[in-house]
Amino acid sequence: MSKIPPMSAVRAFEAAARHLSFTRAAQELGMTQAAVSYQIRLLEDRTGTPLFVRLPREVRLTAAGRQLAPKVTEALDLLGTAFSEIADKTEHHLHISVLPTVVSSWLGSRLASFQTAHPNISIRVHMSTELIDFKRDAIDLVVRSGNGDWPGNDVFPLFPIEYMPVCTPTFLEKHQLKDPADVLRVRRFGNANWWRRWMTETGVEPPASNGTELIFDVQAMDVATTLLNHGIAMAVSTFLIEELRSGKLVRPFNHVVRDGRAYWLVYPQSHRRQKKIQAFRDWIIAEAAASNALLAAVAGALPSVRPQADIGASALIRPE
Repeated sequence: MSKIPPMSAVRAFEAAARHLSFTRAAQELGMTQAAVSYQIRLLEDRTGTPLFVRLPREVRLTAAGRQLAPKVTEALDLLGTAFSEIADKTEHHLHISVLPTVVSSWLGSRLASFQTAHPNISIRVHMSTELIDFKRDAIDLVVRSGNGDWPGNDVFPLFPIEYMPVCTPTFLEKHQLKDPADVLRVRRFGNANWWRRWMTETGVEPPASNGTELIFDVQAMDVATTLLNHGIAMAVSTFLIEELRSGKLVRPFNHVVRDGRAYWLVYPQSHRRQKKIQAFRDWIIAEAAASNALLAAVAGALPSVRPQADIGASALIRPE
């Protein structure tokens, strides 16, 4: 490696040899003619032999220059090809880290449409709730929940975290869920903290035990179990659009908890110019907007099951 001269000198020589002109080499490289001449002089000092014959109005390659020039051009072309292959591979592979619930309840069924629109981009989905270090982990972007406070990153809100209890019409009729306190009599699925907050906001004293006999880390499992008439689930409104619209699930009570947090698309600011990042960003934001609009329409069409339990919640989602 000690025999390899500085790359700036090699590039100056290759351009000057190709054009047989220091002036045109300088224009190509965005340098001054004096800078090109200086870099070539460094290279000649390094090799110990002249590479150009300098004439009043032109330059010519010496025998050593003619021997060196094609090999330098070939070497630079090889380097360019190697870096282009790596860049192309990186540009066509998108590694994303997404919360398991978001994948199973919302994103997973939509990814095919992205690949249809962008067949040259392959996606690898890593399901995780852990924090991602973009400098360490081979991840291009993430979808996470929180307040959106991640300095040094581009952050885009997808949809708010707004949750409510749901069950099947059969379960509702069988257990006569008329008041919020009635949820204490039945099996409950979902985040225990969400249940406590919902109970507190509806005037129900939360029990010492959450009463959840099955605990899943993925809301889709809570909803799937609820669809089998095994209990009542606490879940994010956005993940229930199809079930609510079809009538497979109903909301026994109108109150929806809005805790101010949201699901966000996050990626480093240094990645913002990558075409694959821009493509996925634009696509997922459009998908989230469509879901938000559809949820608002579905919510407006749902009957008020228990008006007396409505704590001023006129809609399931705030306009974004």
